[in-house]
Amino acid sequence: MPSSTLLRRALVLAMLTVGAAGAQAECSPGQMQEAQIQFQSAQQLIQTQQWSQAIPQLKSIVEFCEEYFPALRGLGMAYMQLNDYTEAEAAYSRVIDVRGLEADAADYANLAQALAKQKKYKEARAEYIKAKVRDAKNEAVLVNLGILHYASGYPEEAVATLEDALAYYPEREQAILPHLAKAAAMAAENQKKIGNTERAAEYTRKAREYGGAAGGSTAYQQIMARMKAGDYAQVITLCDQLLAQSPDQANALLTKARAADALHDRAVAIDAYQKFLALRPDNMDETAAMIIVMAEADRCGEAKAAADAALETFKGMGQKALGKIRFAYGKALFCAKEYEASKSQFQLAAQSGDPAWSPAGLRNQRLRPVPQLPGRPASAGRPARTLGATAPPQGPRGRSTGPRGFERQGRGGLTE
Repeated sequence: MPSSTLLRRALVLAMLTVGAAGAQAECSPGQMQEAQIQFQSAQQLIQTQQWSQAIPQLKSIVEFCEEYFPALRGLGMAYMQLNDYTEAEAAYSRVIDVRGLEADAADYANLAQALAKQKKYKEARAEYIKAKVRDAKNEAVLVNLGILHYASGYPEEAVATLEDALAYYPEREQAILPHLAKAAAMAAENQKKIGNTERAAEYTRKAREYGGAAGGSTAYQQIMARMKAGDYAQVITLCDQLLAQSPDQANALLTKARAADALHDRAVAIDAYQKFLALRPDNMDETAAMIIVMAEADRCGEAKAAADAALETFKGMGQKALGKIRFAYGKALFCAKEYEASKSQFQLAAQSGDPAWSPAGLRNQRLRPVPQLPGRPASAGRPARTLGATAPPQGPRGRSTGPRGFERQGRGGLTE
């Protein structure tokens, strides 16, 4: 068996149990321990793709400890593999019920995939929206949501979402651009029908731009080529030219912010981040990035205010999702010389349940350590972001055989 297949299965199995210890369970400690023991046996069946044999064991676990959500996840996965999408929907819905605020993007995307397989596109779209709020950089979520937006009659939202996908994954442009061109053309028709000629013309231009990629280099392709070459000054110039035609081009704003950050032109970076977030206020990742840049620019008061606002805006997302905001808040407080408060936020980030913000996770992401208190060796505590490819590793990705060109979700035990 290929090593890549074994690694993928191992990752899926590992993610099935992520967060189980922190679940808000009503099971007794003894029941939880027994569930964990029984789940080890079920995992072996999942690993060998014995889906029919795994289901009775997983159902047995759920019967005496329904709050043990790794078993529910396993049930959802097994039913998906057996094409029993109704049962998969029920299992994945129960995962979200059990996890409550700690349900993550993977949980909502799992449910969305099961719904989409049943052609329940409206319901699937709603679940992908929830997944995007929790992981705004996930390629599969962005592409699938974009497709569902225009399939459900919301082409303007499709353009915005797919532009985000293109900004985060420029190397996937050949998969994304056809959907973008289609969505932009549909949006142009929508705007014509309601008499908004200016917006219709803008979407028509976008449809030509994205649809013409096969015949030549689009403006955005030129921007990404300069980005890869490290010519950040030219990237900013090209983004400004694009933004002069379309001020709400979110991917151009985000790319400009990153290029300016790379040049340490933090005033320009912050301005671009603020304009981007005015268009994408639910993007937690870039909110955190902006706060960090503000702190590094010694705009401590603004960084603190933005962090306070972010905590209030995203408070319903759960402790794990807030890890990145806690880390950015720590940077803002350190900037303001509120060292004990800063230390507290860094600790909350590390304890959030998101391994990205643990000391080991920060090292793996090529993030320098959190700042030390005065009198100790200090570090900038700064993400070494890779421009044009800033999303954390997503796990195996690829095309699916599902409806309408859907991308498979490859993170958090989603269907492979």
